[in-house]
Amino acid sequence: MIVGSGHVATLIREIDRYLASLQSAQGVTAVRQSLAPYLDQPAQARPVPENAVVAQHLGTALDALRPSHPALAQAIGAACGELEWISYRLYDPDQIGAAFIAGHAYAELIGPGAAVDAPELALGVFIIAPHILYRDHRHPAPELYAPLTGPHGWRFGVDQPLMVKPAHQPVWNQPMAPHMTKVGPVPFLCIYGWTADVEAPATVIPADDWPALEALRLEV
Repeated sequence: MIVGSGHVATLIREIDRYLASLQSAQGVTAVRQSLAPYLDQPAQARPVPENAVVAQHLGTALDALRPSHPALAQAIGAACGELEWISYRLYDPDQIGAAFIAGHAYAELIGPGAAVDAPELALGVFIIAPHILYRDHRHPAPELYAPLTGPHGWRFGVDQPLMVKPAHQPVWNQPMAPHMTKVGPVPFLCIYGWTADVEAPATVIPADDWPALEALRLEV
């Protein structure tokens, strides 16, 4: 059992239980296998001043999650104040866009220097404000997104169509595979897992249609 911060430990256990319910989805087994060795490691609370994106949008996202997954919603809410919510700092701001920089935050639970220190796994919770475009990008790390809210738009290449996916339909990105997320009217809340190359930076893939996608509004 994870020891240390009770709320962080509980959240990690709830995430593992949630991923177990998605076991047939691509990438879930890989993330759970990477997670397993750390389930008995100490978890430390890492509180910082309140994050504006989390303060404004996490409650709405948890309200959407709670009817179907009350224990997971409770665990995220309880651990929120013990987590270091930050914005991803390795993008060129001009490439990724000011709206995304100001409209997202993530909290790493397991990873280098995280609540549970791990060199080759990054597991955490990610939130993006409604209607934000997370522009096309890629990274060396293989990545699982397990969206807890929806619907949201996705594409997997700048020449590919936008597809709308509901909550609880995982996305597995192979290393260096292009991907983009267009948030719907509900804040995008997800679990993410990187299973290798966790400190290698992500890079933006330029596309001509970002203005149209940023203006787009998805319907529930």
